[in-house]
Amino acid sequence: MDSELLLVAQSGSVDALYSLIQNDPYILNNLDVLPFIHTPLHEASSIGKIDMAMELMTLKPSFATKLNVDGFSPLHLAVENHHVELALELVKFDPSLVRVRGRGGMTPLHRVVQIGDVDLLTEFLMVCPESLRDANANGETAIHLSVMNEKYEELKVLGGWMQRMRKRDASSTEVHVMNRRDREGNTALHVAAHKNNHQAVKQLLKCMSLNRNIQNKKGMTALDVLRANGADMNIETVKAIQKAGGKSANSLSKVKPTSVFLRKPVTFWEYCSTRMARYRSRMSDGTRNALLVITTLIITATYQTVAQPQDKHNLEHLDYVEEIILEMVLIWGFNTIAFFSAIALTFILLPVGRAYTWWYILISGPLVCSYAISLYVKYNLSTVIIDVYSMVLLGFFVYILVFYVKWKRDTQKKVPEPKIELISEV
Repeated sequence: MDSELLLVAQSGSVDALYSLIQNDPYILNNLDVLPFIHTPLHEASSIGKIDMAMELMTLKPSFATKLNVDGFSPLHLAVENHHVELALELVKFDPSLVRVRGRGGMTPLHRVVQIGDVDLLTEFLMVCPESLRDANANGETAIHLSVMNEKYEELKVLGGWMQRMRKRDASSTEVHVMNRRDREGNTALHVAAHKNNHQAVKQLLKCMSLNRNIQNKKGMTALDVLRANGADMNIETVKAIQKAGGKSANSLSKVKPTSVFLRKPVTFWEYCSTRMARYRSRMSDGTRNALLVITTLIITATYQTVAQPQDKHNLEHLDYVEEIILEMVLIWGFNTIAFFSAIALTFILLPVGRAYTWWYILISGPLVCSYAISLYVKYNLSTVIIDVYSMVLLGFFVYILVFYVKWKRDTQKKVPEPKIELISEV
């Protein structure tokens, strides 16, 4: 960088900056073409010149993501030199600056955790929640770094933030960050156990998404790592891990590599689940919503039909009872098939996720029981109820049988030999 431009950046005079630009309009562009350069924005950020830094951000936003020859961005330097107000102004201008990877893959968020500033850390998380997923070149997240540097307050902030997130991917983010392994296969819990740090272990165990029994590349769980400290290990920490469900690697069932699973032939249930997943994935949101409306109408219509009151006075006449039996077997049998088919199709159309599945079962289970009870109470003919549900079960098993035959045909289907060497892609 030009010495005159360096002096202007150090002075913080915006007027002096524009005087240089008037003399040479390309003075900032000449710096921008270089991949690694200590720009005026780097200099202003390192010494805390807020007005100069924000003016340069306006003129040359690309300077904010550029690394100097030491591998640091302007935000890295502002954090390093404890210029909190300047750092906040930079991230207000561009929140993605929190995720700029510098030397060693370290982001400004990582550096805040290492230095220790709970307020600045909180501000960074608020403007850029996605930065929590970032890991440095060693695979260490902000959780790892807080444990390694014994920054307990920062660890509490990170844990509290993850457990309070309400965004769409909040659950997956919490699981990903808490169970992220570094290059040695160690999670933050492994690191805390290795350091024999009872306070960090206790704080980490408060997170329900933490897997207590992940094994590192040496095949050791956090409990094994803690016991490797020998006589120096904290007995209270051992008890805390065991109470939270932590075990040694020897007591865990051996985890087979994914290659072993992939080499096995596809089972019938895997085939069914795969076909269902493919059906869901290729369906557009509009089609899914339309089908959900249709199935809801079918469920409503069929349930209202069975819920209508029946004149029990006519049930005393034998001739009418015979008509009821015929009605039950023919009409109510098909009505029940439509009801259960709509219930099943609704389940297929729901988004993939264990939470959706359990909520649907909790809601649809009582509805199905209520349908059966209403049908029984309406006619007071238990044998006919059995006949109706037998028809439904028979139809279900026929459907499964057809699906099974299709699966067998697909698995045994021979691939035709190509007639030519070049096969055009479909």
